[in-house]
Amino acid sequence: MRTVRAYGIHRTRHSLPDRIGRLLLTLCALAALFATATAPAEAATTGTAAQAAHLADRLRAHPVHITDQLPREVPQSTTPAFAEVAERTGVPTYVLVLPSQSAGDPGLLTAVHDRLGRDGLYVLLDESTVTDAQAFGVRAPADDALTVALYEVAYDAGPLRRFERFVEVIRQGDEKAAARAKAARGKYRDDEWEPEALYIGPTDRNDQSTLTGVLITGVPLLIVVLVPYVRRWWHRLPRAGGTTAPDLRKGVKGVKGAKSAKGAKSVKASRALRWSVAALAVASAVAVAVTASLVFDQTRSSWSPPPRAIDLNARLDRVAEGLAQDAVYQDPESPRVLDARRLDRLHDRIGQFARSEGGGPVFVSLVPQLTQDESEGDEEAFAAAVHDKLGEDGVYVVADPLNGSIDVFNHGLRLDSMALLLDLPESIAEGDDAADDHRLGERLDALMTVLDKAPRTDEPETSGDPYPVTDPVTEDDLPPLFGGDFGSGMFVGVLAAGLVFGLVAGVLGIVRRVLGGGRAQTAGKA
Repeated sequence: MRTVRAYGIHRTRHSLPDRIGRLLLTLCALAALFATATAPAEAATTGTAAQAAHLADRLRAHPVHITDQLPREVPQSTTPAFAEVAERTGVPTYVLVLPSQSAGDPGLLTAVHDRLGRDGLYVLLDESTVTDAQAFGVRAPADDALTVALYEVAYDAGPLRRFERFVEVIRQGDEKAAARAKAARGKYRDDEWEPEALYIGPTDRNDQSTLTGVLITGVPLLIVVLVPYVRRWWHRLPRAGGTTAPDLRKGVKGVKGAKSAKGAKSVKASRALRWSVAALAVASAVAVAVTASLVFDQTRSSWSPPPRAIDLNARLDRVAEGLAQDAVYQDPESPRVLDARRLDRLHDRIGQFARSEGGGPVFVSLVPQLTQDESEGDEEAFAAAVHDKLGEDGVYVVADPLNGSIDVFNHGLRLDSMALLLDLPESIAEGDDAADDHRLGERLDALMTVLDKAPRTDEPETSGDPYPVTDPVTEDDLPPLFGGDFGSGMFVGVLAAGLVFGLVAGVLGIVRRVLGGGRAQTAGKA
């Protein structure tokens, strides 16, 4: 480098290596600037931002979006019912129904609104209630409506009824909504009132069946045994002068024709009484059965309608279609846990395993496993169903982005299926609650190392058939009233009738003796 003085100005001339060095420094600076500028864009595709972007797209297609992950509780076929209620608000309303764990970010509705770019009332519900509501550019008492929907509606009413109450308060306006919310908070705080449950469970139905069985045998039996007994007891009561009804009848035996006339009349009266008692007993049994059927008329233990086949297959079809295009499927309705770097590395590891000796395809489903989903939260059942839908053998990995659990199932590769299923290290299988992403990226990478080192078998193996899950169509059906514990209730009714009869007979015997003793003393004094 040389310094040249010309016209009173210092100029510096650079050699070629210096110029190349300065050019490289400039390029590095531009690269750093570009990386900084694109970092927010990349971050926007992970975490809640990606979730919000997907949900905004769903609302752009339809103002009500119901997740396909809750078919046992809120099937997608209820969308028209939610949409009809949403139209009553009088303002543009956008409704999201998501699993409670998937919608834990308090800024989710704001993020969805920013992505959608439309003003209106945004409402978020989970499997049981309205969890959040915000008004953007419209006037609506969202907070007060939330309070009323929480406190005024029974806990088991379900999200649709709570949403109806929410909309009812929205329509009342600010002043009435505020007063109603204040009253609801006051009642709840003072523990003065709590809405009565709307549904009963199987245990309650068993209690109803038992009670019905007790009454349907106990009441007729008491009628059959008590009515004749009380009649005989009455006729044997001591009368005036110390005599009884049988004694009075004996007094007329000497009268000609009296015995035959009284006997015939007594036989007819006895027959009439027996038929009357039998008819009354039958009528009481019928009355108990009819009354119990009208009073205990519940048929289901939940508000949710039975899911349709399309509801139960929606998520499975979505995941299978995603895995057909990419070996790693991240649920778009949940916060994204794998960034681009982790995702690329996982794809590389999957490719290496597929090319290894005895290896094969690996399909990773980052999808929540919930008791309200089609598989009832059973990872093995979910993996088997996805395998059937996809129709391709391989290792199926189910990673829950909400709790961080990882489960591995082999379908058709030469791997020890039971070792993968039962001997997976706890550090891989269990989520790390200390991290928002449960360190799923690191743990999935460690899982691929386990697969690489897993011993190969001579023949392809499978994890086997999963345990059958509860039928989602009938799981909320209550047992029949005249079934279950109804039979045992009938037996208890017989015992109860005998016990009551014994108590009544004892009391009546005591009364007869007391009356007999008192009248005998009166007669002696006379």
